[in-house]
Amino acid sequence: MFTPSKKTIEEGDRVVVYFNRDRMSLVHIKSGQTFNSKFGNFHHKRLIGCDYGSKVASEDGTGFMHILRLTPELWSLTLDHRTQILFNLDISAVIFNLEVRNGSKVVESGTGSGSLSTSFARTIAPLGHLYTFEFHGERAKHAQKDFADNGIDKYITVTHRDVCKLGFQLPEETDMIGHIDAVFLDLPSPWEAIDHAIAVMREGGMLCSFSPCIEQVQAVCLKLDQSDFEEIKTIEVLMRNYDVRVQEDEELFLNNPYKTFESKQQQLQQQGDDNKSQVRKRKKWESGTVESFEVGCIQGEMNNKLMMKPQTMERGHTGYLTFARWMPKI
Repeated sequence: MFTPSKKTIEEGDRVVVYFNRDRMSLVHIKSGQTFNSKFGNFHHKRLIGCDYGSKVASEDGTGFMHILRLTPELWSLTLDHRTQILFNLDISAVIFNLEVRNGSKVVESGTGSGSLSTSFARTIAPLGHLYTFEFHGERAKHAQKDFADNGIDKYITVTHRDVCKLGFQLPEETDMIGHIDAVFLDLPSPWEAIDHAIAVMREGGMLCSFSPCIEQVQAVCLKLDQSDFEEIKTIEVLMRNYDVRVQEDEELFLNNPYKTFESKQQQLQQQGDDNKSQVRKRKKWESGTVESFEVGCIQGEMNNKLMMKPQTMERGHTGYLTFARWMPKI
C-alpha cells in the first residue's frame, strides 16, 4: 500500500477491481484463479503485468473493468464489515483535528474492521506508529491479518484488551508512556477510558471520541472538562449531495405580443439586419443556451439551463466526533 512507485500488478498483490462507484471488489491476485462477475469472467494470469489503472476486457469481450491500486479510501469501501466503520468524511475530520502526521504515535480503541486504522497507518508512516486495541478477540485476529496482507503491519501493534479496565500501557513498549500524540476512542463508554488515555498522552496531545448518541457526548464532555482538557468541541460531519441536470423550458411573451414583436423588429433594424424574421439572442455565460422561436406573431424563448438541487433522500449520519486537547494544570 505504501509503494506508490510500483506501477504493474504482480503475483500476490491485492487490487481493487472497479466497475462503477457502487460496484467494486477486492481481489487477491493468484495465477490459476478467475474473478467472476455479472460483467464477465477475468483470469488472474491476464492481470499480472498490467499497469494499475488499466482497463481490462472480460474473457468473452462483453464487459470490462478497471484495476486500481489499493488505498485506504478504497479499502474502506471494499473491506469485510465486521463492525460498523468510519468512512472517508469522518476519517478526514478525525486525522485533521487530531493533528496526526508522519512520525506521530497514536492510540486507537477499538480496532473494529480496521478502516480508520489503515488511514492512520498511511498518515503516520514511515516514522510513526499506531497502537490499536480491540475488545473482541476474533476481530483483533482478523484485523491483524488484514494489516499484514496490506503490508502495513510494521506500523501497527494490535492488542486484544478491555482498555476501560486495563488501560493502554504496554510493558514491552518502553517509549510509549508520555509520548502518545493522539488518542481515538470508539467505545460504548468512552469516559471510562479517558483517565487511561491521560496515562500515556504527552502534554498538548489530542483526544477524539466517536459516539452515536448525544447522551454519550454529554458524559464525555463532562469527563474531559474535569480532566484538564481544553478546546473541547463536538462536530457532526454531514454529506449533502446535489442532483445536477440540464433543464429545458419554453417561455412565450404574452403580456403584449404585438408590442414585443414590434420592439424586436425595431431592434433588428437598428442593428442593420434586413432579415425581419430573425431574432438574435446573446448566450448567457455559464447559464446554458437561449434560442428564440415564434408562434404566429408571438415571440418566445427556449432555455437550456444547467440546474442543480439537493437530493431529497440522504443517507443518515452515524455519530458525533468530540475533540479536546490535554493541557494539565501545573
